[in-house]
Amino acid sequence: MASEIESGLQGRSMGSQVAAAMFAPRLNSLPWCVPADDGAVDCSVGYERGIKQGHRMMRLAPQGNGWRLQSTRLQAPQPPLAELVPQLQARIEELIAEGSDASERAAMRADFDGMRLTGLDGCELDQANGQLRCALLLAFDSGHDGQLTVGLQRVGDQWRLDPLPVN
Repeated sequence: MASEIESGLQGRSMGSQVAAAMFAPRLNSLPWCVPADDGAVDCSVGYERGIKQGHRMMRLAPQGNGWRLQSTRLQAPQPPLAELVPQLQARIEELIAEGSDASERAAMRADFDGMRLTGLDGCELDQANGQLRCALLLAFDSGHDGQLTVGLQRVGDQWRLDPLPVN
């Protein structure tokens, strides 16, 4: 990639070279990756371009002893519900346990009884840290539906639900 940039700068004025160097993207972090097709990986990649910083999903494919950038316009992945359900239940139990007294804990338990995780309504990358944020779709036995936005970390080959927001 560096040789491509260098050859593209040959014959340009010093000002053009400086401007091109300033605005060339620089990759600066790789918080996590998930397997893709044919040995490729889809990764959350941190980048800088001029004064702009952020994260985006990029596909990297194996090439020789290294990797080649295959795609830079990927959607954020959606973790499997089966991975999230037990974690959500555990996080809810943590919240209930933090209740200040028995009556508050009982009220919280009543609120969460009969709640089911029914789906995801989109996931996106947090631009500050590259972690995944997803809107969980919830259904309650009372007939009400709800939505909760949570953060997810990739640890090894599994998604880990961040602590639930208090409010």
